[in-house]
Amino acid sequence: MKKVKINSLLILLAVVGFVSCEKEDDLYPQLGDDPRNLSEIISSTPNLSSFYGAMGEVETNIDSILRQTTTYTVFAPQDAAFSSVDSEVTQNLVLNHMISTLTADFSHNLSTGYAPTMATGPEGEFLDLFINTEGGISLNGMATVQPGTSDVGATNGVLHVIDGVLVPPTVADHAEANPNFSMLAAAIERAGLTETLSIRDTENESYPITFFAPTNAAFENLISRLNGAFGWATLEDVPVETLQEILMYHVVPGDNTLSALVPGSEFIAMDGNSFAVDDNSIISDASYDTANIVLTDVQAVNGVMHGIDKVLLPENVFQSILGATLDIKARAEDKGYSSFLAAAEKAGLSTMLAEDELTAFIPNNDAFTALFAVIENFESLEDFDTPEEIALLKGLLEYHLHSGVIMSSQLKDGLSISTLHKDNFTVDLSGDNPRLQPTYEDAIPSTIVMINIGATNGVIHEINRLLVPNELVKALGFPSDEGGVCPVGDPELVFFDWDDKGIYWGNVAAENDASISLDGSSYGRANFQTGGTGWQDLFWRNGGTLNGGAIVGDDLQGYSLKFEINVIEPINDGMFRIRFKDSDGVDAIYNWQPWEETGEPFSTDGWETIEIPLSVLGVPDFSLIDAEFGMAFEGADVLLNFAIDNVRFDTPGGCGSGPDPVADTDAVFFDWDNKGKYWGAVEPEDNPAVSLDGSKYGRINQQTGSDAWFELFWRNDDTFYGADMVGSNVDDYVLKFDLATFEPINDGMFKIRFNASTGVDAFYNWQPWEETGEAFDTQGNWVTVTIPVSALGQPDFGLVDAEFGMAFQGADILLNFAIDNVRFEKK
Repeated sequence: MKKVKINSLLILLAVVGFVSCEKEDDLYPQLGDDPRNLSEIISSTPNLSSFYGAMGEVETNIDSILRQTTTYTVFAPQDAAFSSVDSEVTQNLVLNHMISTLTADFSHNLSTGYAPTMATGPEGEFLDLFINTEGGISLNGMATVQPGTSDVGATNGVLHVIDGVLVPPTVADHAEANPNFSMLAAAIERAGLTETLSIRDTENESYPITFFAPTNAAFENLISRLNGAFGWATLEDVPVETLQEILMYHVVPGDNTLSALVPGSEFIAMDGNSFAVDDNSIISDASYDTANIVLTDVQAVNGVMHGIDKVLLPENVFQSILGATLDIKARAEDKGYSSFLAAAEKAGLSTMLAEDELTAFIPNNDAFTALFAVIENFESLEDFDTPEEIALLKGLLEYHLHSGVIMSSQLKDGLSISTLHKDNFTVDLSGDNPRLQPTYEDAIPSTIVMINIGATNGVIHEINRLLVPNELVKALGFPSDEGGVCPVGDPELVFFDWDDKGIYWGNVAAENDASISLDGSSYGRANFQTGGTGWQDLFWRNGGTLNGGAIVGDDLQGYSLKFEINVIEPINDGMFRIRFKDSDGVDAIYNWQPWEETGEPFSTDGWETIEIPLSVLGVPDFSLIDAEFGMAFEGADVLLNFAIDNVRFDTPGGCGSGPDPVADTDAVFFDWDNKGKYWGAVEPEDNPAVSLDGSKYGRINQQTGSDAWFELFWRNDDTFYGADMVGSNVDDYVLKFDLATFEPINDGMFKIRFNASTGVDAFYNWQPWEETGEAFDTQGNWVTVTIPVSALGQPDFGLVDAEFGMAFQGADILLNFAIDNVRFEKK
């Protein structure tokens, strides 16, 4: 019987049934000498009086329908069954006992399967009736055809008397009625989801539902997998929470999606996870096996059910199954971490990965590509071929392994995680995604891109960059970036430089050896034995020469203390004493002894910038310093052999410690992923050796050709994310973007524009080379550029309704840089 959709019952009433030319006696063998229509037969059968009464009481007089010449099959409940029904007697309930057909459905013509009744569900779709002819004739699992009372022929069809009422079925009812879904029905009941799958309230946000129903064979296959993973042999062994999670993944709320609309769709299930169906109706879930649709369009009063040959698995459940069956080595193979596994095999760590309880922070393959694009001593894993180099590789990998299990929920901001390399790294949760900061301070932190990949002997967290301990930086061949030197931000804030800002007393003398000098000028040099553990003066001046003290004042967050140091002999004991004295107030002394933090002697590979936050120095207001300030050494009889220069106040960061994390992704308005550009010369690129976070970024490598306006990247107002957040609060926010230059920029200007067509068309010129007198060059490293919103010239960003973005103007120059994450952030 073909399922046909009609718009109203009136259309159905207008259909004139076709009666074949066969003899009536052949079609209706029980008619005898007194042929009657279905309504006449029902009305004259005492045991069907309740059903007959309902036929005439509902909105459409069904009594008159069953007197027409159209052919019907009617399943009429006995009075005893009808009187005990809990449901309200509605037109839909009565119509659910009737099938409109071309020929009468006598019992010998009935077969197991679905037939559409005249009742309707969502969007006017006819409800399906499941007929089961095994061991009799049962209907929707709610009623059976009574022996001796079936096949009552009429002039317009056939009547079967049944012992139950066919209440319009829900998807839960359909799952229970069909024995091919008996395991599904048992799972629904055990999970306590019968009510969820029986929603009839059209005002409920989940109504209607589309239910992808796994067959018994599908559940048997699942139980086999669960038994292998967890020892669960039956559905009763599966935890209720797991069953709930699995079943909710099969329920799509808010839509009655028929099979014609399923191919090529992606569905958001009731549990919030998604699955996709390709154009051939093959379903892909979080697992590696696909599902096929084996039954379509079983219509219920609250949705539609499609049968599938596999239980769909959401990500959490699938990962749990794999985690219970595969060790870390096998899980890494399963996830495709081939570079890490090859490195582990070479370093002799494969057995450990398979047997020891570990948390493995595993870099993906792109991370290894990026590593070899940066370091200078090795181009690939094959280059690690001597015993010393293999030991180096082993140490690098051990820095990614923690003894014991750390789940993502245990990661806390600032948490120091120990490793098998006997060096720690630190968790950074200040941005949207968790990041890991190694002891190599110039490294861009590694982002965790996939968490909690379970294994029998621990857990894996996938990261997008290798973690590098400071101890291995030189051996791997990371570029030194001029010894890790941070350029002086403002020369006026330098208060020791051993040139015109020398010392008044102390043992660090001015020296100018061209082979040591940082910039061709003098620097301070110590090369002596302290001779004891007492106080040893290094360099000192008085309060009147504390350059920048009045400027910094109490702005402890806006500035830091910086100096360059070149340690010629390692220092591993004692402490540097940094002092700022207010004769009328605080006499603050800060002890700087990095060897106590690392457990390693302090040394540098040439010059290196040291940065100390002002907030830890103990001085509440540097403008009040009016007595001595400087540095001494105390606590050990050691050889001090170092050079020092440019002791100063400076803006925090800027020394290669990596860009700032994105605080609010909703306030990013250019990222060259889903927030790309509409026009301009900066194109999206995704080179893992360059990418900041494993995603796309903007890239240009082009000569401007003139000093005229040169489009970089632009969009229109309706995609100006974060504008309403900032509004007119221009003093509370900054504009940030991450930038990596591959050729220095020393001329022209970046033109940043925010255009309000009914207000201000604001332009801001960013040209840091004009302020510093030096070319702007990050040498391929990512840095974050920060511009106060108050400087941009737009009084209310909520009014920006025209174009916004960036151009370049003023020079014929090669622009070769990468840019990402153009955004607003709160100060």
